[in-house]
Amino acid sequence: MVALVTGCRSGFGLLIAQTLGRAGHTVYAGLRDPSTADGLREACAGLDVFPVALDVTSEEDRLAVVERILAEHGRIDALINNAGIGLGGFVELLERDELQRVMEVNFFGLWELMRLVIPGMRERGDGLIMNVTSMAGRMANPGLGAYSASKFAVEGMTESLRHELRPFGVRVVLVEPGPFKTDIFTRNRNEARHLAGDHPYSSQQASLQDIVDNKARLGDPQDIAELVLTLMTKKNPRLRYALGPTTGLRLGLQKWLPWAVQEAVYKKVLGF
Repeated sequence: MVALVTGCRSGFGLLIAQTLGRAGHTVYAGLRDPSTADGLREACAGLDVFPVALDVTSEEDRLAVVERILAEHGRIDALINNAGIGLGGFVELLERDELQRVMEVNFFGLWELMRLVIPGMRERGDGLIMNVTSMAGRMANPGLGAYSASKFAVEGMTESLRHELRPFGVRVVLVEPGPFKTDIFTRNRNEARHLAGDHPYSSQQASLQDIVDNKARLGDPQDIAELVLTLMTKKNPRLRYALGPTTGLRLGLQKWLPWAVQEAVYKKVLGF
């Protein structure tokens, strides 16, 4: 299969590209900055994995990558939308440009890529669109309002798209990781600018920081790559695949506990 995977510099994206390549798939691995491709090339040496310049917010990049793949293979069998950015910050303190940036990367860029690949998949009567969201798109945590808003938006659009494309034989799937050992907590960490100064949420910020710093239950990101590989050829996948060491507990809380009890849990665990 010919797959386009976004956000392949590190983390899930790099492992997905490598895992699919090892399984014999042809992968075009998107990188926002092509100068960072050395790690990807080393990890995927000898595999049919091709780094491509793909800033998902760039119309020029999006069109160029899709046109190249169609020219070289005549089809795109799978689009795996993995690229995304986080943003830590309390809703009151966010600036419009910060929120817009998160939505441009996590939602609009993903939507634009789907629009480019859907016609070919629909006409062939086959294809896979897989959107990697987050448990933050199912349950919103304090201090992550912008990130959760973008992921909730992707969840809603993907659910609608699944209904729309089912008659055409195109599979649409959501992969929802919980906390995993990726760069989102380190190199790719992104915080709203007003968190750096004094603000009314300082004590809550300190509480959340302690939880992040002492987080022990982080999943192995290779598990996500293996799940993606399995879903590549699954004929009748479910809509949602949630994965991670705390995912079952969180979904259980959401399903079985009244909202007032959920709030009490958040207050006890997070101090809110």
